[in-house]
Amino acid sequence: MANDMSRMLKEAQKLEKRMTAVREELAAKRVEGTAGGGVVRVTMNGHHEVISIKVDPEVLEGKDPEMLEDLLLSAMGDAKQKSDEIAATELAKVTGGLMPPGLG
Repeated sequence: MANDMSRMLKEAQKLEKRMTAVREELAAKRVEGTAGGGVVRVTMNGHHEVISIKVDPEVLEGKDPEMLEDLLLSAMGDAKQKSDEIAATELAKVTGGLMPPGLG
């Protein structure tokens, strides 16, 4: 019984180390979300942090702030979805598809 607990504890510690490594890797990964055929581009990391926003100057000439706001929201949503996908893929590699509580 003590050996089983010890083995389980060691496995949990290994999993924790692998999860920490994945979190660090996700911080370094980049995804790009676009909207309006690429006139707005949002770059995000695997932690959903916005790294950069690029707006084609032609969009600004239109003087339509609502359109720009919509494009920004759309590009950010696209980037977030891609960020979610890479995070899920990387975490599944470590957990074998089973997500520990609080990590999904």
